[in-house]
Amino acid sequence: MGTSEDDRVSGGDRVSGEAGGRPEGRGAPAPPPVGPPVHPPPVDPPVDLPPVALTSLWTLHHRASAARRKPPLLDDPVAVELVDRCAWPLETWFGRPRSLPEQYLARRARLYDAATAEFLRAHPEETVIALGEGLETQFWRVDNGTVRWLSVDLPDMLALRRAVLPHGGRQRAVGCSATDPRWAERTGTDIDTPVLISAQGLFMYLTPAEAAALVRLCAGRFRRGVLLFDTLPGWVVRCPVRRFLTWGGTFRFPPLHATRRSACPGRVAERPIGPYTLGTGAAVRPLHLAQRWRWVRTVFMPAFVRLDVSDGR
Repeated sequence: MGTSEDDRVSGGDRVSGEAGGRPEGRGAPAPPPVGPPVHPPPVDPPVDLPPVALTSLWTLHHRASAARRKPPLLDDPVAVELVDRCAWPLETWFGRPRSLPEQYLARRARLYDAATAEFLRAHPEETVIALGEGLETQFWRVDNGTVRWLSVDLPDMLALRRAVLPHGGRQRAVGCSATDPRWAERTGTDIDTPVLISAQGLFMYLTPAEAAALVRLCAGRFRRGVLLFDTLPGWVVRCPVRRFLTWGGTFRFPPLHATRRSACPGRVAERPIGPYTLGTGAAVRPLHLAQRWRWVRTVFMPAFVRLDVSDGR
């Protein structure tokens, strides 16, 4: 893996990556696959991050737990290793991992992984842009040895990511909010280059206006862009379910928002993130049966959305 440099950009944000944040030219040979990750040493608990950024540790907590199950719900050894190495007090903050969040996050991750792998089969050397990536470890789950990966997140979150996760020559970062349009000009890609934009777990923290503006930004900047995001149903946003997500812990979730997919330009392909195993016995059998009905899945379940933003131009 090559060395990395940081470049200062307007407004105090940072761009990091190979050769000052610019990928090699199209005529250059593809870089070799990254070898076994060299893991950085543990760092102190990141208690000073804002609540939205701290939710990335909640997802890491449950993703690692899902990967430890027998059989595992998700193949994510990097997440398990990170949790073990850093030894942060995750159960103190978030409580013990719970079955439903584990299932939800593992199924969501597998849907993103499958869609990303499909994109990379067609475009093995192109760029995946991960918006609000936090401590997501998807790069190591889907890496084909040639993909270029761009993380977009707040500078403090990127600093934590660089401190605890390995970083190679095909990985770059832009330090700004995903709602800041400047990141779209720092991707190192042409307007007609195929690009996959992944917003895993992001839209639920955006207002409807912010989500619509982000979709318009992607549609205007990437003529061959595909945007992946996930949504929460309205009942989750309106009811106090957030308290259950961290039961037994000290952390409190920030406000959540529902995204109206009908307001998004472009061709939308949507599927529910489920079904879920809710236990056994007569009391929960009706809930298992209800998950087979499409209107129940549409109204009551989170959804994974694939949006061809180029069709909305």
